[in-house]
Amino acid sequence: MRLLFVSNLFPDAQEPSRGIENADILHTLADRWEIRVLAVRPVLLWSGRDWHPRAADVNLRPVFQSVPSLPWIGRRWNHGWYARGLRKRLGAIRRDWHFDAVLTAWLHPDACALSLLRDEFQFRFVVIAPDSDTRHFLKASAYRKIITSHLSRASGIVTSSSELPAVLSKSGFRKDRIHPAATLEMTAEACHRLLLPTVH
Repeated sequence: MRLLFVSNLFPDAQEPSRGIENADILHTLADRWEIRVLAVRPVLLWSGRDWHPRAADVNLRPVFQSVPSLPWIGRRWNHGWYARGLRKRLGAIRRDWHFDAVLTAWLHPDACALSLLRDEFQFRFVVIAPDSDTRHFLKASAYRKIITSHLSRASGIVTSSSELPAVLSKSGFRKDRIHPAATLEMTAEACHRLLLPTVH
């Protein structure tokens, strides 16, 4: 089966430690999934540059895509800009390589942007939400409202946070779709299970 990973947290040759845990998870899943990467790079509205993968990640065939983003003041709109910036590239990938599911990491704007594109492209998506991510976003009520409204479209969430399950449960997110994971191996296994098609 084919898995597309979409996130700004994926390393490149210039930032080899950026999202390296996610690269490790993908390499762990590579014996069960055919994987490609769409590595998002947020840039100011008027800027951009070229990125290149680490040698260790070439087999994941990463494609780097710049998307417009404004720090802080853009928090209400960044996920919408991300979605618009990703739409054309997702369409091109889907035509040439029909992925079965999408995995993402980082709640906002990455996961929220994918939720806006889910119905258009008809994909299942799973979110990795590390504790550092959730602590950052759940403190702000504006972020919390945006995130909880968009995550309802995810097939599952894998998290090391003790706070996120409670917040999502209050918003109506099904508890059986939230999987705690404290290690890389647990995260990879939970992602694998959640990404598989649901039997009806």
